[in-house]
Formats: sequence, structure tokens, C-alpha cells
Amino acid sequence: MEENVNYSTFEGLRPHFDALARVGYFKIALKPMSHMKLCLHEAYRLASWVLVLTYNLQHLIRVVQVRHSTNLIVDTLFILLTTLNTLGKQVAFNLRSRRIDDVIKIINGPCFAATNAYHVEMLKENAVVMSRLLTFYHVAIFTCGCMWTVFPIVNRALGEEVQFTGYFPFDTTKSPAFELALAYMSIVITFQAYGNVTMDCTIVSFYSQAKVQLRMLRYNMEHLVEFGETGKNNAPFNERFYKFTYEDDEKEKVEIQERLKKCVIHYHQITRFAKEIESIFTEAMVIQFFVMAWVICMTTYKIVGLSIYSAEFVSIAIYLCCMLAQLFIYCYFGTQLKSESDFVNQSIYYCDWLSLSPCFRRQLLIMMQCCFQPIAPRTAYVIPMSLETYIAVLKSSYTLFTFLNR
Repeated sequence: MEENVNYSTFEGLRPHFDALARVGYFKIALKPMSHMKLCLHEAYRLASWVLVLTYNLQHLIRVVQVRHSTNLIVDTLFILLTTLNTLGKQVAFNLRSRRIDDVIKIINGPCFAATNAYHVEMLKENAVVMSRLLTFYHVAIFTCGCMWTVFPIVNRALGEEVQFTGYFPFDTTKSPAFELALAYMSIVITFQAYGNVTMDCTIVSFYSQAKVQLRMLRYNMEHLVEFGETGKNNAPFNERFYKFTYEDDEKEKVEIQERLKKCVIHYHQITRFAKEIESIFTEAMVIQFFVMAWVICMTTYKIVGLSIYSAEFVSIAIYLCCMLAQLFIYCYFGTQLKSESDFVNQSIYYCDWLSLSPCFRRQLLIMMQCCFQPIAPRTAYVIPMSLETYIAVLKSSYTLFTFLNR
């Protein structure tokens, strides 16, 4: 069943960690670097933190300034809440970097490694899907950033008043202060959005990796009793069913026992991996789900008052789609992981257990009992990451929008 294959499981996550290092949201992972480059990257990460904190502080001051105007508060809060959500995930990535290193070691370790061509095919397919998802989000973010740069220029050219969502200690209505403030706001929001969606895609990729590992485990379980053309699993079904003596070859006994042992360790490692990801990002996910309802609500409130022919409407619409998709991928891949774990027992049953002795059958029954509880990622250990939760959040957003609109 096992073959000599050479494929790194971490390849499915390499683009994500490269992108995080590019914006200074996480350290450079699994790449040999000189001491000078590492020091320069640490300085760059510090500058990134200062930039992000300064941007959030500007919006907090702006909220206090415009507290008496509902429209202006909404204009600021729908950006501020998103950036605070980003900050929560950024804190999780950096304060728990050692635990993330351990997670990377598990991914790159022997337990998650491919052992046959089917495993390699599954890992490569997952890597392509995750890479395309990341690219799609990056394109959407840069498109949205360009639109947010364009619509203030268009509005100013039309003679309309342009107000920035962040606080500036100088007058931004005149040139060149307006152009400098616009460039700063556009670059920083695009910078943070790039890091935000990259962190989202990275967390989702962890869960997707767990799903692929379950598929690999299921394949191993379904082919647990296979020894080529001369294997006992090629005997007719009725002969295997009515066989009351089990004259197993001693070498095959040892091999099957070793395969079963590896499957048990693999499943235990997948479960530990999923729980560790849930634990690392639990606070960030709480902020994500609760803040997202407000962000969607406020974005909807803002967009209903805009003309559909305005550049601002297009940019806000793209932003709203990004927010909806950002929450959707968590719920979608969480549902996929749970669904995949539900089929583990089915794969155990599909193996040629009829040709095994009662001793091996009892071991399979014990494993089936251990795999009975599905792996279901949750937020705050309570709220499941499922499509049902996604619908519930959208309903909550609509309720908040109705309240705010009144």
C-alpha cells in the first residue's frame, strides 16, 4: 500500500505564509535566512504593527469626534470594526507563534506525509484550491482598494465634500494635504485588507488540510487489507464470509497490525491538529463572528443611501461581497471538515474486515467507536463553524440593520 513519494505537505500553505511575511503579519516560515535578513524582517514587522495601531487610533479618535452624527459614525465604524477584527487575528498569530510553529511541524511531519500516489494527488489538489482562493481574495482586495482611491477623487471633481474616515491633525480639504491623506488611507486600508484576507485564508487552509488528511486516512482504512493479486482479499465473498478458521500469514498479521496502528495515530494527530487550531484562534474567531454581523449591518446601512451609479456604491458593494465571502469560507470549510469526519467509520467498514480474525475485528470496532464523534470546528468551543451558523449571522445582521434604520 505504501510507496516512496516525495511531496511536502506544507506546499499547500506556503503561499499563505509567504504572503503573511510579505506584510509583516507573521515571521518567515520554513525558509533559510541569514541573520541580517531576519533582523531586517523583524524591524519591518515592528513598523507594520506601528502602522496598524496608528490607523486604528485615528479611527477611534474620529468616532469620538463625530459621535453626534449617526451617518458619520457608521461611515467610520464599518471600517474600524473590520480593522479591529484584523488586529485580533494578528495578535493571535504573533502571541501564539510557537504554537503555530508546532502546527507547522505536524503538517510537515511524517504523520501527515503522503505515502502513495493518491495522497499526493489529494494534497496537490488541495494546494491548488487554496492557492486559487488566496489569489481570488487578493485580486478582490486590490480592486476594492483601487475603487476606494478613485471615488474620493471623482466626488471632489464633482464638487462634493469628501470626508475621510480617520482623524488627521490638519485640514485635508486643500491640496496637497488631500492627496497625501488619500494616498495614506488607501495604502494602509489595502495593506490591512491584504493581511486580513491572507490570515483568513491561512486559518481556512489549516481546516482544509485536516479535511484532506481525513481523506488520506479513509483511503488507508479502505485499503487496510491489500497485498496485491495474491492477497486474501481477492477470495470470493461467500468463501470469506463462511470461513471459520483464520490461517493468516504471520507476515501479513504484522503488516496489518502496523497499518492499523498508523491509522490510529494518524486519526489522533488529525483530531489534535484540529483542536489546536481551534484553540489558537478561538478569541479571534469570537471577534470575527460577532463583529462581522455589525460590519455587514453597517455596510448595508451605508450602501442603501448611495446612488447605484456612483463609484462609492461600487466600492462598497465589492467590500460587502468580500465581508460575506470572508465569513462564508469559515463556515463552508468547517462544514466540509465535519462532513469528511462523518465518513471515517464508513471507510473502516468498507475495508476487507471479513477476512480478518475476530481479534482484528474487535480492534476495528474500538476504532469505529473512537471515530464516532465527528471533528466539528467551533467558535468559542460552542458555536459551530457551519453553513447554518452563516445563515444565523446573516439573519442577525438583518435584524441589526432594521433596528439601525429605524
